[in-house]
Amino acid sequence: MVDGVGYLIIDTTELRTLMEPEYNSGNLNSLINDYRHIVVVDIEHTCAMDGSIPPEERETIEIGAVLLDTCSLQIIDEFSCLIRPVIHPKLSKFCTELTGITQSELDVAEPFPKLFANFIDWLPSDAEYIFATWGAYDLVQLNIDCASHGMPEFSPSTTLNLKIAFKEARNLKKKVGLKRALEIANLSYEGNHHRALDDAKNTAKLLPLIFNDKERPGIYEATIKFEINEDSLTMDEIDDSLFDVGFDDAIVSHSGDGKVAIELSRAATSYADLVESVMAKVKNAIPSAKVIRASRDSWQTSQKQHTNPFKNNGLANSGVDVTTSRIRSRKKLESIAEIDDGYIVDIPDDKEMLHPARYFEALYLQKLRAQGLSNNDLSKMLGLSVEQFDDFLIEKISVTLTLAKRLEAVTGMPSEFWLRTQTKFDKSRK
Repeated sequence: MVDGVGYLIIDTTELRTLMEPEYNSGNLNSLINDYRHIVVVDIEHTCAMDGSIPPEERETIEIGAVLLDTCSLQIIDEFSCLIRPVIHPKLSKFCTELTGITQSELDVAEPFPKLFANFIDWLPSDAEYIFATWGAYDLVQLNIDCASHGMPEFSPSTTLNLKIAFKEARNLKKKVGLKRALEIANLSYEGNHHRALDDAKNTAKLLPLIFNDKERPGIYEATIKFEINEDSLTMDEIDDSLFDVGFDDAIVSHSGDGKVAIELSRAATSYADLVESVMAKVKNAIPSAKVIRASRDSWQTSQKQHTNPFKNNGLANSGVDVTTSRIRSRKKLESIAEIDDGYIVDIPDDKEMLHPARYFEALYLQKLRAQGLSNNDLSKMLGLSVEQFDDFLIEKISVTLTLAKRLEAVTGMPSEFWLRTQTKFDKSRK
C-alpha cells in the first residue's frame, strides 16, 4: 500500500515467504548446478536510532556485490558503489557510526537511478545467475528505492536467502547473523562489518558450506598450515619427509620460523575428510607438527573438471585444472601472493621449476605497468639496462644476490625467495 506521503510500504514478512524456495541439501545442490554464476549482494541503507526515518523512507546508500563461478565458488568479479540519498540526504550519527560511511563521501556520489543502472549492467548479461543475499531484506530495500524513484520493480529470476540456506545446511535451530555464521564455520570476518562489499565477500566464504553435499565425492582444495618445532630438521628435510608420505603433488611453503603450509587438491568424500587425511599423514611423518589453520579454497564435483579463477584482483587467469596441484602451480603463480605471514613457496628438487622471471611476470609485471612504469623505469629500479631487463624476462639472466635484493625492493617478495627459486630452476636444468 501507499502511505499519505506517497512512499511504497512493503510487507516484508509476506514478501520473504514468497521468495523462499525449498532449502534442503538436494534442492540447493540441484539449484547451483543449473546456473553458471551466483551473485552475492549486500546493501547498506539510511537509518536513525530515534526512528525519524520510517522503513518506507529508507534509502540505499551502498551496494556491494561479488560474482562467483558456481563450479569453483570462487570470486571472479566485484561491484561497489556509494549512493547519495535524496529523501533524507543528511546521514544520522548512528548511521555513520554503524557503517563508517561519511557525509562527505555521499555528498559527491550519484543518486540511486544512475548507480543502480550501473549495477544492473554489471550483472551477467545472460541472466544465468542466482541473486543471493544474507536475509531477504536487501532485495526489499532495493525495490523500496525503485518505487521511490518511479523505476520498474527489480525481480531477479532466481533469488536465494543464504541465511535460511545456512541454517538448513548446518542443521541449526534458528537463523543467525553473518558474523555468528562465520564463527560457527570457524571462519574469520575480514574487513569492516556493515560495509556492503566486505559483507558480500564474507558471505561468499560460507557458500561452500551451504552448497557442498558432505556425502558427494569430489575434488577438494585446501591450504593447511602447520607449526613444526623441530630444530634438527632443515627446510629441505621437512620437504623430503612430506614428499615421502605422498605430498609430491602439493605446493609446500615455508615461513622461515617453523611454519609450513601445504596447498593441494585431492579426491575425497568431503573437505573435512581431506583435511583429516592430510593432518594424519603430516603427523605420521613429523610427530611434532601442530595444525595452525586449515582454509578451504574451492570445491568441484567429481563429474566435471572446472577452472579455478584466481582470487587476486587485477591478475589475468587463463584457467587452471584444479585436479593436480603441481600442474596448477605452473599457471597459478598467484598462489604465492595468497599465502600470508611471509610464506615462501618451495618446490622439491626433482620437480620442474620455473625461472624467477615467470613469477615476476605473472605476479607483479602487470600491476607495475598499471602504475605507469615502463620497461625502462623497471630496468632502472632493478639496476639493469633495458636489454638486460628484456633478457631477464626471456630467462637469459639469472638472479644474483644483488638482483634478488632489488627484486625484493620492487615487489616486496623476500630476496630469499628469488634466490631459492633460481637455485631450484638451475638444479632442474641439470
